[in-house]
Amino acid sequence: MTARREAEPGFGWPRYPRVLVALGETPAAVFALGHAVPYALDQRSHLTLVAVVPNVRFLLAAAGVSPEVMAKQMEQAAADRLREIAASLPQEISVTTLVRRGDPAEEILAAARELLVDVICLGARGRGRVAGALLGSVSSAVLRGSAVPVVVWHPPPG
Repeated sequence: MTARREAEPGFGWPRYPRVLVALGETPAAVFALGHAVPYALDQRSHLTLVAVVPNVRFLLAAAGVSPEVMAKQMEQAAADRLREIAASLPQEISVTTLVRRGDPAEEILAAARELLVDVICLGARGRGRVAGALLGSVSSAVLRGSAVPVVVWHPPPG
């Protein structure tokens, strides 16, 4: 086993004390969390796990379901999921959870500003350029709108 080399002057590990990890219900989000957790452990960073429940008014109204009731159920499910994830993390990690409602990219950026985070971490779903341009891309919008570094992890195929 080789010894870890000391970083050259000016090339030390970046220090991000407050890390926001955006979590959706995708394998890419889990992949991103898998990279953020070891960093947070190593650097003793505080993690904020954020989930965004999108607005659902039009689809549900047409189906006869109250949009407000459905949104509250979705928020509760997201909060429960974040609590489960936070409870599964190593005890040494300082972690909080946050559920927001609205446009995912806008809410991630707003949370980053409000919490004064140092870096935003999220997973890329890998729709590709054409689908991303047509459907919109949360990671692209966050990259364009962020005042702090953004790390986007793309899981390997398969």
